[in-house]
Amino acid sequence: MTLNDILVSALAQLDRGHDAQTMDIFRSRLTDFANDAQSDIARAIGFTRTETVIPSNGLVDISDLARDCIKVVKTEQLGREVRFLCGDTGVIALPYNEPAAVTYRCEPKRLSSPTDVSELPAHTHGLIVSYIVGRERMAGDVSTQGGANIYLSMYEAAKAKLRPHFGAPDSYMIKNRY
Repeated sequence: MTLNDILVSALAQLDRGHDAQTMDIFRSRLTDFANDAQSDIARAIGFTRTETVIPSNGLVDISDLARDCIKVVKTEQLGREVRFLCGDTGVIALPYNEPAAVTYRCEPKRLSSPTDVSELPAHTHGLIVSYIVGRERMAGDVSTQGGANIYLSMYEAAKAKLRPHFGAPDSYMIKNRY
């Protein structure tokens, strides 16, 4: 969904029009809510990005990555996963001086233009709408604030169910040997 689609869906659930004038009135505030939701969901699912970097003497400066790095998750060199050491100065040390694929946790790109599409998986875009509606209803009068609890509860419940669906390295299985 584009940012415009997200905002139109939120305005429809808020029983407000989605004509150009209404969009202009609410665009800034609802876009801020959408970006807040994106950040929250990204932390919940462990949003990662992979970039290829060229080390200098086996060292990679984390500030050279396209996004602000929260945590380096893994590195690959010569077609296989390799260990790395983290330094105190924002540098990681790799075993080889070859190009490396660095996978790291970061924040998704902020939405600003109506045609921007969230980098989060498509099945999470509906959560952004629920979050926006809940936050907007919280700011309303007392009669609409009760509706905020419903939307934010739906958002939190759906967000809690996201993590188990992102398997692989974070999945473990306990087998009974006996």
